[in-house]
Amino acid sequence: MSFLKNHDQKDKQKKLNKKIDTELPFFITIVTLLATSGFGPYSIFIKIKDMELLPNVRKEAMKILKKIDILGMDPLTVMIEVKDKGPSNFGEFLSGYVSAIQSGGDVVNYLKTKMNGAFDLYESAQKGLVEQVKALVDTYMTMQIVILAVYIIVTATTTSGVGTPALKTDIDPLYLVIIMPPLISGLFLFLAKSVNKSKVEEMDLKKITMFGIPGIIIAVAIMFLKVIPDYNLYILGGALIVSALWPALKFQDRYKFSLDAEAASAVILRDVAEARKAGFGPEKCVIKATKRKDFGLFNKVANGISNKLEWGMTLEDIFQFIKKETTDFQILINFRVLFEIISSGGGNVNTLNTLAGISEKIRNIEKSKREMLKPYVFVGFMLIGITGFTTLLVIDSLTSLGTNLETDIAKKSALQLEANARFELLGIAILVQSWLSGLFLGKITTGSYSAGFRHSIILIIISIGAIIIIQSKILSVSSIFG
Repeated sequence: MSFLKNHDQKDKQKKLNKKIDTELPFFITIVTLLATSGFGPYSIFIKIKDMELLPNVRKEAMKILKKIDILGMDPLTVMIEVKDKGPSNFGEFLSGYVSAIQSGGDVVNYLKTKMNGAFDLYESAQKGLVEQVKALVDTYMTMQIVILAVYIIVTATTTSGVGTPALKTDIDPLYLVIIMPPLISGLFLFLAKSVNKSKVEEMDLKKITMFGIPGIIIAVAIMFLKVIPDYNLYILGGALIVSALWPALKFQDRYKFSLDAEAASAVILRDVAEARKAGFGPEKCVIKATKRKDFGLFNKVANGISNKLEWGMTLEDIFQFIKKETTDFQILINFRVLFEIISSGGGNVNTLNTLAGISEKIRNIEKSKREMLKPYVFVGFMLIGITGFTTLLVIDSLTSLGTNLETDIAKKSALQLEANARFELLGIAILVQSWLSGLFLGKITTGSYSAGFRHSIILIIISIGAIIIIQSKILSVSSIFG
């Protein structure tokens, strides 16, 4: 029992360490900047205790403060004890911090070195994330191609012959293509959940459902009642596009705001640092930097900061105003640290210059990651479009060949009706597959499923185009063979 208990504790500690590691670069940045401003370890942990943006580090800070305040332990001793709990990057950092203080060395230099190293690791982690996305996309696309290949092979080698109904003992290969691709897309949607984290809040599922479901229900009812049977696929495609239209437009505004805010925060912090070099007071520097009008959708927030500062509002109230406007962690942590430094009286040139440099580095890392992920959207469009078109072309061509070979008019008519029904069934599967694939592409490239609605619309349009081309007999294998 004691073995199991120890194992469970170690497992919990490992999970906690993993969570802390994601916050560690920003924790080290805050410690470095506050230490540069002249704060000691105890005062720094007092500041960290109030930072809700770093929940896991905050809990550790509160544990450390309890031992200091309640048990009367020495702060440096408590910090060293963190390492004794087990190997962790958090404990290693605190141990090195204590060693630098006790040895009388250059503490600030040590902290800056650790800070730069932490962000180098952060950059490597983001590049590793891109590799994970690449592997996931490659696997996803391979599965789609394999299913199509298996369908063609099974259909071509069926004992019933091409284009003729399957025997009662046979499994119709069409169901492989209808069922498997949407199921695989659903599986990969789940697998992509932990690959890339979004900085933008997901759209409200209830609102998406309320907007999209009625149109889809109407479309399904029209198809079921066969009101206009020749246009069933176009009705369903239109309903799927309409269901994705509102969330696509709404999320696009949010995403554009996030990008503008990311760029603006780096520019603002750099302007603050440069204005401070010219001798302006910290608050005056912030007012001057946030009065610009070239921040895009972030203009409202930036200008609101300058206005509120001029009205004499506290930095805490201003931060709460920013927090209401965005949930982007990078933006919030930048302004939180800036305001914390200023309110603590530590807004010197070196501190603000370091903060601006870190903000610019984070922005460059995120921008580089987005650029590396962009090609996967185009690869996804190309491969999903090609496989969808090829699947529709294969079934249309094979069934047409079988129909044209039949000489009996009654049987030929029956085969044609069956071929049309099979094509429609497959077309429905392709449209649903395109809709799901768009969500998958949105998740892996931006970290948000909501971003995929825009991709879903484009993929559905591509699929409808393929359906029109094939139904119009613009391209058909059977016509090539006469």
